[in-house]
Amino acid sequence: MNKQFKLIIKILLMIISGRYYYSILTNEYCYKFVDQKKIQNSKTNTLRIGTYNIKSLNYGKNDLKSFNKDIIDLKLDIICLQEVDKNSLRSDNFDMLKIMANSSGYCYYYFYPTMWILSGYYGLGILSKYSIIEVMAQRLPNSIIREPRILTRTKLYFNEQIINIYNTHLTYADNQYRIKQMDYVKKHVDFNSYSILAGDFNSFKMNNKFKMEGVKCINENKKYKTFCEFAAPDNIFYADFFELKNCGLKKSSFSDHDLLYGEFFLKG
Repeated sequence: MNKQFKLIIKILLMIISGRYYYSILTNEYCYKFVDQKKIQNSKTNTLRIGTYNIKSLNYGKNDLKSFNKDIIDLKLDIICLQEVDKNSLRSDNFDMLKIMANSSGYCYYYFYPTMWILSGYYGLGILSKYSIIEVMAQRLPNSIIREPRILTRTKLYFNEQIINIYNTHLTYADNQYRIKQMDYVKKHVDFNSYSILAGDFNSFKMNNKFKMEGVKCINENKKYKTFCEFAAPDNIFYADFFELKNCGLKKSSFSDHDLLYGEFFLKG
């Protein structure tokens, strides 16, 4: 009995160590894909961007059609996604982001893993109609016993400009770490360039602490209640190089979060 107990403990320690190793050592990186000089220029100066916590499509393929129906009329150029699974047992072992991209007409996509979940991965994703030229992920401060959190940056070439699309999903479990994570985000997002930050900030009643000096956001004048019709944890911040022309909320047909979106005009 003692031998079996010790074996179980060893296996659990190996699993915990493996998750810790993956979380600490492999979710910070920067990869460059293509030379922007080879990319054909876009013929518009307007970007439609959304942020959507998809709740891992409720752990299966059944809500893939629901996702496609939710976004089809919005004609979004870029969608920042949170709670995405990849090849995980709990979600029918399929590449969620790849199938979402193929089924909804997005030529470019990238999955940012934040956590190994034994049979697959869990993290953030981006869908784009424009070429991705560089991706980067940075680990956010957090307790080692909590789900890892990251800040991602996806570089796109659009209308003769490099556009930085940041995406994040802050912790909900600890207010202290959530504030530390937001402080990190404020420090590392470059709003002196063509940058947009989207994500699920889990801010709830802490929205005032998450404001950025000199940076506008969609929830600035009107709080879009994207979570269960009572809270506004999702947001999109944008640099002064953009002008917000239109924004809104699309009710989700499957997730506990609604889709938040904005239409941005590139100044100059």
